Amino acid sequence: MDFPRASTVDRLRIAQLFSNLVSNAVNHGADDQPVEITGRHGPMGLEISVRNGGRPIPADAIEKLFLPFKRGEASHGGLGLGLFIALEIAKAHGGTIDVFSDHT
Repeated sequence: MDFPRASTVDRLRIAQLFSNLVSNAVNHGADDQPVEITGRHGPMGLEISVRNGGRPIPADAIEKLFLPFKRGEASHGGLGLGLFIALEIAKAHGGTIDVFSDHT
């Protein structure tokens, strides 16, 4: 990751956002595929991307991913708050989270 300039953020909350995204990618990805993490300063500020090799997320599930207490079918004992919290942290920093999943 290359960050040529500093960003003003709540570092503990951004660390929590990052941890929640990576944990989700690990828990719901394929065991034999890596989790890829990239970051950069984009035109709108800090951009973080977390990608796994898991199965595609059904379109109807994508719209529910960031709701509180919603867990995927392969839940690993969490409360279903990780992605909700990550989104709220992104919003608090003037950002958002987008999901892209291949459906091929």
